[in-house]
Amino acid sequence: MNKIKETALTVAGLASVLAAGQTVAHAASTYTVQDGDTLSELAQKFNLTVEDLVKSNKISDANLVFVDQKISIPTSAVADSTTNDSAAASQAAESAASSAADSLAAASSAAAASDAAASSAAASSAAASQAAASSAAATTTTVSASSTAAVAGTGSTYDQFIAAGGTAALWQYVVMPESGGNPNAVSPNGYHGLGQTMQAWGYGSVATQTQGMVNYAVSRYGSIDAAVQFRLANGWW
Repeated sequence: MNKIKETALTVAGLASVLAAGQTVAHAASTYTVQDGDTLSELAQKFNLTVEDLVKSNKISDANLVFVDQKISIPTSAVADSTTNDSAAASQAAESAASSAADSLAAASSAAAASDAAASSAAASSAAASQAAASSAAATTTTVSASSTAAVAGTGSTYDQFIAAGGTAALWQYVVMPESGGNPNAVSPNGYHGLGQTMQAWGYGSVATQTQGMVNYAVSRYGSIDAAVQFRLANGWW
């Protein structure tokens, strides 16, 4: 038996229990007045007359009943009411079971579609993540190799640059193309130092020039990496 049928039968069973509970409740010889009840409505419900209820409960004013007031119901009236309520409860149970089966079938179909979409999205995400990881690994290897070559070729200037806060990427992709790693380099247009600038820090020590470059990269591009990317894309910074 599939889950939808099991659930529908469970709902039907619960509705049947509810109907049985209502029958037991109505089988009592008293009725508790609810908000909005009137004697005429109660008389109609239990196939009685208002006079029957007034007489059996010694009510002085037929137009006045109170919430939570106990009303005595003759036994014959209780039996009739119970029969009617049982039939109504049974019909309600059948309707509830049918509705539950329809709803669960629709939910099952929607869940299957959602699971398929989620599986497809997960597969695409995994493939994209793997590709990104491979690309990052390749980039790291390239930068690492370039950095090693830079260290071997520039000696103490590079060491001072790194010690002052510079990065291997900033040296490799900005300093080397701009000045060849020479802190005293001057271009035909008057740009000076490791980072080729007309600012005062371009004429200072390696440490001063390094700090100037770092501050310039962060203030103009937001980060050293962003400055490197700009230099690679545009050939200047």
